Amino acid sequence: MEIYISLGAVIIALVTLIINRFDKAKQSTKENHQELIEYQLKELKEDYKDIANDIKEIKKMLNNYKETFRDIVKVEMDEHIKQYHSKEN
Repeated sequence: MEIYISLGAVIIALVTLIINRFDKAKQSTKENHQELIEYQLKELKEDYKDIANDIKEIKKMLNNYKETFRDIVKVEMDEHIKQYHSKEN
């Protein structure tokens, strides 16, 4: 009878040890994932800042080109009107 009690106590101790290790590993994994997520969010924020800066630069370039093309078109239209639509022809 004592053997069964001893065997039961050993089994209970092993089950308790396994469950505690599993819980500890699970908690450690969650903490590691949290650190990884925070790192990834930090990297994403930096990437978004870089992208926003690039977009601002592109918008400035497009505005400059827009003004340049407007000037070119205006000069060419004035020249066209002088050549082909003047009352002298």
